[in-house]
Amino acid sequence: MAKQFNELKVAENFETVSVSHQTIARWVDHINEHVSKKLRDVVEKCKYFSLCMDESTDLSDISQLVIFIRTIQDDFSVAEEMLDLIPLHGTTKGTDIFEAVNKLVSDYGGFDKCSCIVTVGARAMTGTEIGFAGLLKQNSINCSMIHCIVHQESLCGKSLRQINVMKVAVKITNIVRGGNRALTHRKFRDFLAEVDATYGDLLLHTDVRWLSAGKCLQRFFALRKDIYIFLKNEVKSDTTELENQMADAQFLADTAFLTDNISP
Repeated sequence: MAKQFNELKVAENFETVSVSHQTIARWVDHINEHVSKKLRDVVEKCKYFSLCMDESTDLSDISQLVIFIRTIQDDFSVAEEMLDLIPLHGTTKGTDIFEAVNKLVSDYGGFDKCSCIVTVGARAMTGTEIGFAGLLKQNSINCSMIHCIVHQESLCGKSLRQINVMKVAVKITNIVRGGNRALTHRKFRDFLAEVDATYGDLLLHTDVRWLSAGKCLQRFFALRKDIYIFLKNEVKSDTTELENQMADAQFLADTAFLTDNISP
């Protein structure tokens, strides 16, 4: 690339850089040490910090505990970073989570500056005896605990989908911009630009990325009139059933209700 811009000296310097896997691994280690040192300095100098954590299972069925830290300095400057991603190869009980978090935070100076910990509302986190929150108190670690209910909200949203609102929204989105529908997608974006719509496109959604469902549905509902016109006039395949759904007052009311419940 440097040669393309006539930067021959730069290109020569690049050619002297070793790209063997050993060299790359070594430099990755150096970068990791540098980033870890900077983060450690930030935590040591901060006035207070708070933690936020979540546990989920990856594609290889290993539970991963992700921990974020938010620090505030004397001058009120705030920094947010991912502190660590800890694999939990065995069980995910409150004791397992506490041991992992306690070891990590101890490496950064302990809980003395910790003002708050935010967790999910799972029993392993909230249990007052053998849960993470209970084990903190038993070890004289006194800080505010907030248990987020975003996972529960997602489950609630799924239970509200008895009318298949999301299925219709996803089906229409796939017709407009899914798979090999590049031409239809371009026409749809041009149509939205022509009518000066609120948004310039629809958002794709999958059940795996459930946190994005609210934004996807919010945009779908905002473009409902434009979608109906586009399906009726521009899409060649038979979309009569979907058009009827988009014109049905009850369906639109259900869509508005679900959008209001799961939107951020």
